[in-house]
Amino acid sequence: MIVLRLIGTLLWFGVPAGVLTYAVHDLEVRDAPTYSIEGTVVGHRQQHHEATQDSTPYTTYFITVRSATGDFEFGDEQQALDTEPGTQVVVQVSKTTDDIVSVRKNGTVVDLRNTVGNDIGIIVVASIGLLIALVRELLLEDYDIPRWAGLLLGLLSAGGGVYVALLLV
Repeated sequence: MIVLRLIGTLLWFGVPAGVLTYAVHDLEVRDAPTYSIEGTVVGHRQQHHEATQDSTPYTTYFITVRSATGDFEFGDEQQALDTEPGTQVVVQVSKTTDDIVSVRKNGTVVDLRNTVGNDIGIIVVASIGLLIALVRELLLEDYDIPRWAGLLLGLLSAGGGVYVALLLV
């Protein structure tokens, strides 16, 4: 029984802490400084993804940009990204992650970052998970291990979850 309690404590603290760290980090790098690459669209294509039983079909739009540094291709599910060859574009690239965050073409800006709502939802759910873990540890009725040891183990597992989340980012 003590092994199950130890595993439960590790999971109850570690998983929400790791998810919370991942979401906060995602929000932090969302507004990181960017640099611009000017170029010309030299190609575009669409990739259709068929529906499985659980999802709806969707299309990914790719463009190839030729710049002074060379050609590069990227894509997103936003149809606004689909651009005809010959169009002048300015691509904003994150200095932190080297991901393309937006494309400006003909006065239109296409934002390729994840929405803030997704990260906020993840933060709320992970915070509730950590609160539940804390309450669970304080109210657990079997005293195979002392509460202070369970809380210490929970803090260590939360730190481990944070470490793993930062490795994944």
